[in-house]
Amino acid sequence: MPTIDDYTSGKVLKNVKLTLYFLKLVKIPVLGQRIGKELLKKIIVSEPRFIDINTASILIHESKKCAVGERVCRAMNKDSKFTESVFLDELAEGMINVGKARYVKKEDAIQTLKKYPKNPLIAAKVSNKYMEICRSYPEDCVYYNMHRCKIKCLTKYNNL
Repeated sequence: MPTIDDYTSGKVLKNVKLTLYFLKLVKIPVLGQRIGKELLKKIIVSEPRFIDINTASILIHESKKCAVGERVCRAMNKDSKFTESVFLDELAEGMINVGKARYVKKEDAIQTLKKYPKNPLIAAKVSNKYMEICRSYPEDCVYYNMHRCKIKCLTKYNNL
């Protein structure tokens, strides 16, 4: 499972790049199946979930701190559409400390997510707690790319 340190150090971005590289190999017979299973084991621990704005609002209201910043995967493709993520609690603090996010009030965090209604919302666990809410951009999203390779790692929301 990714940790706050993985996010603040940039390690999570390196892992995403590596995962996207290995996804290119998934279509290779036999070897591809083994790679797909290993990738799924590493991703599934984050328990990524599609959520709606109401569920995102609940997570935000239950948090102690909120921050908003560019979605993590956008660093790999600066030409992609700009959307923002909401980081909660310890992850918010960590992302602010490394200059990748800014503190916001809870209502401002919700309004930020509402600015991008066409982009799916995904919540993911960091350090065993849902602390990242991303307005994903499917073309760049590691979870969506896994789905395109028939590796199902995203589940529907509700019971977070």
